[in-house]
Order: sequence, then C-alpha cells, then structure tokens
Amino acid sequence: MLEQLQCEVRKFGTDAILHFGRPLTAHLIETGRWLQKWGNSRTLVAAGTFHSIYGTEEFREKAVSIERRPEIKGMIGEEAEALVYLFCLADRNALFSGQAAAPYSVPLPLMGTRVDLDELTFAALLELEAANIVDGALHQPDAPPTAGAFWLARFDSVQHRLSEGAYHTAREVLAGWSANDVRDRLRMEGWPGDDAR
Repeated sequence: MLEQLQCEVRKFGTDAILHFGRPLTAHLIETGRWLQKWGNSRTLVAAGTFHSIYGTEEFREKAVSIERRPEIKGMIGEEAEALVYLFCLADRNALFSGQAAAPYSVPLPLMGTRVDLDELTFAALLELEAANIVDGALHQPDAPPTAGAFWLARFDSVQHRLSEGAYHTAREVLAGWSANDVRDRLRMEGWPGDDAR
C-alpha cells in the first residue's frame, strides 16, 4: 500500500520539496508508515502519506493547491482527503485545548471559520499529528531543546484519544529527544540534516 501511495504523492513533485533536509516524500511516507505500524485503518494511513500536501500553518510549501482536491480524492478516497484537508487548514493547537467531550471543533484560520468534528475525526487528527511529530522529532535537529517536553505534555493530555502504539512511541521518542541524536540518525540515513527546509 505505501509503495503505491509513494508513487502517487511523487506525482506532485514532493521529491523536490525539502522538509528539514529530506525530500517531503520521505516525511510523508514515514508518517504513513508510523500510522500503519500502529494498526490504523487504510484510510488513516493514506491520509498520513498526503497529510501536508496542501501545506500547513507550520510548513508553508504547497505541493498541490486546494483547487485540486478532487484529484487527491480520486487517489486516496474522500474520507482520507477530508482528513488531509483538515490537517492542512486547521489550527491544530486547538486539538490540544482541553476539548473534553463532543462536539469537538477546530478553527480553519485561512477560511475564517470553525469546523465541528465527530469523535472519530477528532481522534484521527490526533493520531495523525502524533505520527507527524514523531517523524519530525526523529529528523529535525534544529528544533528547540524544549520541543520534546512541549510535545510530550500535549500528547499526555490526549493519551486516552491515541492508540497505544502512538502514545508509547511518542513518549519514547520525545522523552529522550536531543539534537545530536537526530544529527547522528540523519547521517546514518544519508540525509544532509541541517539543510534548509
């Protein structure tokens, strides 16, 4: 499944877009791989492999414009694309703002609106964020020293919404995060590491 998704996402030039010293393709596929490893649905794995294809608040580079949503839906399915759309446009900080019960919601700042989420979508976005952050933490040596603790506290606050695999992996990766370890890993994997995004 991931091999096919990798072929599809590469059609949008993701090999030529750098994401913290690696091609964006590598980050997208590894995000999907974590979701698959944690036992998530094919839909969520597909969403993970396209999760920032439209750009996000933090990663502004767009591999494809929002106007091409129908094309992405045709590749990964309507449900997966809807998760990608939300992940790219949402202020994801709102996922961690103490929303204790449904209805959940997230703002879409660029659209000037807020979207209500059902419980499954809310949990799927948190799981997707966990995979995104885990891969990022393993490959971003320029993150501030406080990044590990910052994200660890956030995932602790939503532990009951994450799969066991996602939560335990996030704890393992983030609790021992160090820039030097990341640089060593990047060198072992053959990535330049400290290059610009």
